[in-house]
Amino acid sequence: MKRKLKVVLILIAISLTGIIVFQLYWTINAYTINKKIFDGKVIVAMELAMDRCKKDYFDSVRIVLVKRLSDPSSVITIDTPSKVNTPNKVNPVLNIGFSFHGSVNSNPFQTNAGAYNYYRAMINHKATVAEVLTEMSFYEPVLMTELTTFLGIDQMARTSSEGDILALPPNYKQADSLKLSRYFALELQKRNIDAPFILSLSNKEQSPQNFNFHDGETNEKVYQYHGFIFFLTHYTRQDEFTLFAKAVIRNPQYAVIKGMMITLLLSALLVLFTIFCFYYIIKIINQQKALGELKDDFINNMTHELKTPIATITVAIEGLQKFNALNDPERTQRYLQTSRNELVKLNGLVSKVLDVAAFERDKITLLKEKIQIDALMNELIATEKAKAGKTVTVTYSNRDRVEQIVADKLHFGNAILNILDNAVKYSTEPADIKIEVYRDGNMIVFSISDKGMGIPAAHQERIFEKFHRVPTGNVHNVKGTGLGLSYVKYIAEAHGGQVTVKSEVNTGSQFILSIPIQHE
Repeated sequence: MKRKLKVVLILIAISLTGIIVFQLYWTINAYTINKKIFDGKVIVAMELAMDRCKKDYFDSVRIVLVKRLSDPSSVITIDTPSKVNTPNKVNPVLNIGFSFHGSVNSNPFQTNAGAYNYYRAMINHKATVAEVLTEMSFYEPVLMTELTTFLGIDQMARTSSEGDILALPPNYKQADSLKLSRYFALELQKRNIDAPFILSLSNKEQSPQNFNFHDGETNEKVYQYHGFIFFLTHYTRQDEFTLFAKAVIRNPQYAVIKGMMITLLLSALLVLFTIFCFYYIIKIINQQKALGELKDDFINNMTHELKTPIATITVAIEGLQKFNALNDPERTQRYLQTSRNELVKLNGLVSKVLDVAAFERDKITLLKEKIQIDALMNELIATEKAKAGKTVTVTYSNRDRVEQIVADKLHFGNAILNILDNAVKYSTEPADIKIEVYRDGNMIVFSISDKGMGIPAAHQERIFEKFHRVPTGNVHNVKGTGLGLSYVKYIAEAHGGQVTVKSEVNTGSQFILSIPIQHE
């Protein structure tokens, strides 16, 4: 059995290790996949945040263009060439000329009426000429070049009086960083990413960052959506104001794990449940092993218990047959009485086994009646003294003068008798037993104390289990089946009460059986 149990433990350990290793492998792979998804979401969030900054920038450019083109000092002319030069009457060619403070473009921008009307329709309200040309310039590079050139010339002419609108404020990096950070945070929030980050704006492009297991850093994006550098004609100045933006996520693994929390919790619960199942299996196996050992001990004890009366009866009958005891009435009577006593013991053993089997199947039916306590206890004391086989002193007191109880006389009497019998068996001669009956609230308590060998503390909780007997090494001075106290516990609980024990080794034991006063 021990070898089989060892094999089972090894197999369970291997299985549990495999499950844990598989769960760890799955968790790492799941983290890797979720990390890639997380990195992708961060990159998309950065791109969308940059797009929103770009939109804000071009919206501001539109406002400036419309304002400049609407200025009274700016003159915009739209002419249709002569019919000779315009064969298409349905979609004629338009010549758009600009004049800023007397500066006139010598080569007007040409487009057709269809394109002009198309861009005018893109605006949701009744658009002015300045608004249509502004919208068209974002899709017609030649027109944008014309506009920015003349606006730049006009701006240089007006700088001394109105200030340079192309100049950037000293804190433009901080302003851009705040705006980009706000948009980036909003985009992360849309993707259910709650993680702190640092936004970096640098004048120099750094080496590209490759995502790995731990970091959370976006690729650098070109950022030049500040001020109105769109109007600058010198590209060197544009390069001067070009920034490189990237976002660095702090401790991205925590954000990834947080997103996996439900899955990880379910996985951990599965592992814990599996460990509990294996623990429960091992516990059941150990219990079955202990029960098997207890049953083996029970069979051995019962065999000895049965052999003794059988051997005694056999000797008595042999004496009657071979030694002419039949002609000796006194000897005959003595042999017959001995046989009768042994048969009573046999009957008691069989009854005890049958009772245990019956309450194991919950087949005991209690026939409750009113019982006179003093009469019952005196009867049980007399019975115990008659079969004790040693000198026994029993002190009985009903200190609260409880007259009667409602109980099954047979089973309750047997329960008290079992406790009393153990008190006598485990006491040295002469046995000194003390029985007390008293009230404790709504319970009637039967206390049976002895001055015997006592019960070790490690076994006091198990003595009410079936077949359990306190080990005494190789000494077996007291015989028993290990069923008596389990029967006592069952009968006490069947009456709505309980049984407990207080004991010290080499000092004695006290069994306390209590049942309700009114229990019908």
